[in-house]
Amino acid sequence: MRLNFSYQQYYKLIKLTFLIYLFSINLNSIAQVESHIRKKHEISGRISPKSIVTNGQGVFAAQNMMYRHTVVLYNQEGHEITTIDDGVNLSEFGYKNYKENYYRGAPVEGVFTEDGNYLWVSNYEMKGSEFNKPGCDQCVGSNYDPSFIYKINLKTHKIESVIKVGSVPKFIAMSTDQKTLIVSNWVSSDISIIDLVKEEEIKRVKVGLHPRGIAINKDGTKAYITVMGSTKIAVVDLMDYSVNYIKDIGKAPRSILLTNNDSTLLVSVNSSNKIVKVDLKTGKRQMCETGSGPRSMTLSPDEKWLYVVNYFDNSFSKINTSSMLTEATITTGEKPIGICGNWQQNDIWVACYSGKIEIFHDFKLPSFKEEDLTENLFSFLYTPQNSGQPTTPSLRVDKKKSKSNTEVDSNDTSMKSTIKDTLGNYHIIIGAFSIPENAEKRKNELLALNYRATVLKGKYNYVSIENYSSEIAAEEAKVHIQKQVEGCSSAWVLYWK
Repeated sequence: MRLNFSYQQYYKLIKLTFLIYLFSINLNSIAQVESHIRKKHEISGRISPKSIVTNGQGVFAAQNMMYRHTVVLYNQEGHEITTIDDGVNLSEFGYKNYKENYYRGAPVEGVFTEDGNYLWVSNYEMKGSEFNKPGCDQCVGSNYDPSFIYKINLKTHKIESVIKVGSVPKFIAMSTDQKTLIVSNWVSSDISIIDLVKEEEIKRVKVGLHPRGIAINKDGTKAYITVMGSTKIAVVDLMDYSVNYIKDIGKAPRSILLTNNDSTLLVSVNSSNKIVKVDLKTGKRQMCETGSGPRSMTLSPDEKWLYVVNYFDNSFSKINTSSMLTEATITTGEKPIGICGNWQQNDIWVACYSGKIEIFHDFKLPSFKEEDLTENLFSFLYTPQNSGQPTTPSLRVDKKKSKSNTEVDSNDTSMKSTIKDTLGNYHIIIGAFSIPENAEKRKNELLALNYRATVLKGKYNYVSIENYSSEIAAEEAKVHIQKQVEGCSSAWVLYWK
């Protein structure tokens, strides 16, 4: 069939095609706006990592469950050190009722001892003739097979101790004094409390349907357990083993961390797609939206930044723990499920259940060398100058709120304290671009809005919206920019000479 067009129709068609072309270029430019976190390396091979942990001394352990029956150790460059098979002879460790010479485990999670010399690993299930009723993710009850946790010597790479626990053990956490280990038993709905001096289970405590994450306070008196089959966190008194609950956290709380000298909880809520921050003294809560299925989390040593993997969205989020605003969301491989930090190199390790580990570099972070981890971790990076008599800067206020569940009042002046509005080396960065033209375009947009925008040319093209003579002034101004300026919710401070 032949179509007849008038000249006017041809003109309109050409115009529409041109507009679509311009729109596609614009989308391409948007896609190339890049974060301050970049992927630097990828590890693949015979792995299906359920988790990734580090001893803080350059050794990383990936737990590969029943899909590979291994724990693989890597150095901080991502090179394999060794692969450890999960097979054991249980009778050699005192469990004489297990007659076979070889039982297989299924490594799920791990935790290193403080000295970095040993790795404790939980096993989802055991394989062998006496294990004929294995648990599963949907199973509940005490009639399923028990499992074991392993102690691996990092010098010999051998399993040198095993301890019997409940059914389908998952998360595993160690007390600060290294005397207590707690294991969450998913199917038997309880936790195993291990005496590490005796290396034996001393108590089994019921906490609720499908316990998962664990956080132990510094003095070893309380443990906080996410009860993933509910909306609650179990609070276990480790002196008398009584249990209380923090309720209405959200559906399926999964991972949990203690911060601010044990005064604050951070909880990933898997089915509600959010992080919940709980003040244990006041009960006040803040929330931050994440991608779909937030799971494992890790904190930077200064506790300023929280990193969480979003399992169903194939991404991880970096969240400011003070403002509870998302700093960045980074695309990963399929099914990101584990995460940890190599803080000496400012790297984030992400374990993808689909069969790889990805290493990302966060070039915003300061150096977290062991000798630098003092009370004020930013003091070694730069010393703020005396700002003299402070005044409030003139900041353009956009009525739109940044994407966060935290309420923002554009008229709130509680944060608008001492800021000196002078030029300096502390820049508020709103984007890092690999393409210079994109950086210049963003700068010009900000200049048109009367900001002191500039482009800092280094490894990347950093767009600075404002700059100040002191870190304090820049940090305070950054908070307002994140909350009140459209498109700048992930702004951050960079010292630039």
